[in-house]
Amino acid sequence: MIKYIFSIIIFITLFFFSCKKKDNPPPVVANTTTGGSTSGLTPSTGGDYSNLQTTYRFTNVAGVVTKDSSIFASFYSAPVTSVMPIYIYAGLVSLNGTNIPYQNSFYYIISNPSVNIAGPLVWNVTGSGTLAAYTHSFTPFYPKYTGGNSLPDTCIKANGITINISGVTNNLNSVIISIYSGPSTLTKYILGSTGSVNFTSAELANFTVNSSLTIIINLSNLYSATYNGIKHGFTNNIQYTKYSYLK
Repeated sequence: MIKYIFSIIIFITLFFFSCKKKDNPPPVVANTTTGGSTSGLTPSTGGDYSNLQTTYRFTNVAGVVTKDSSIFASFYSAPVTSVMPIYIYAGLVSLNGTNIPYQNSFYYIISNPSVNIAGPLVWNVTGSGTLAAYTHSFTPFYPKYTGGNSLPDTCIKANGITINISGVTNNLNSVIISIYSGPSTLTKYILGSTGSVNFTSAELANFTVNSSLTIIINLSNLYSATYNGIKHGFTNNIQYTKYSYLK
């Protein structure tokens, strides 16, 4: 679980702040996702030396939902445990023949429609130093989330904020819920696919009233494969963003 939280919180932070700069993609009617089979992979139990992640991102603004996708990869000098990992360079990393740029300790592409993440996915890592090269291909299996319309349009700071999670299927791991307002952020998670989290008024002390509030729901299916005796992680992720308002 700790490995999962570390990887996804990094992902949330990176892609939330970068997505503010992109143009709005074409509108979509519903937040459906693509299923698949994870050939050669097993559900991750932790101890991975990498996280190779594809993400469908849904953004809800005033009830209009748009969809795009992103690619993210990170590599570690040791398996991720309860200690924050040390990130390392892994040589050239590509997905389906497209090189993933290395930027600030991570590999990532934001909203590149030329890379089809529905699958099959072919990850190739050339390796560097102690990290040996490897290639893995599989058809991804993404979670599905249909509960976006139940997220609040307006929240009241003095009352705290309760986020109810429902409409989650195909989900192997926990659900991570993050809220952002200006420079302030809070993150919690629930085990399984149904439940709720509460951000108390005391926890919201640094949040500014009469300002925008961003709610992000992250669902991830995590898998592992072993190459040269080293476990590597592969993640199929759904990120749902709802723009709300804090009073």
